[in-house]
Amino acid sequence: MYEIILQSKAEKFLKKLDKTNQQRVINKLKCLKENPKLGVPLTANLAGLWKLRIGDYRAIYQILNQELTILILKIGKRDNVYD
Repeated sequence: MYEIILQSKAEKFLKKLDKTNQQRVINKLKCLKENPKLGVPLTANLAGLWKLRIGDYRAIYQILNQELTILILKIGKRDNVYD
């Protein structure tokens, strides 16, 4: 099973969400522990990263297979999470 690590940007955004959306995001991230390739691989300048759709939000993450770790780089609204 993989370990989930949130970078500070992702953690800050998560704390700003209301409790309902916080729980929705947390539950979806927990699913990544069992299946890290649940999301969709990104291309172009974000190649090597993955995105996970969580309602109106997206989580951008990196899978570190050797460490069995998933690094959540950013969580945000779809329209600005890729900036």
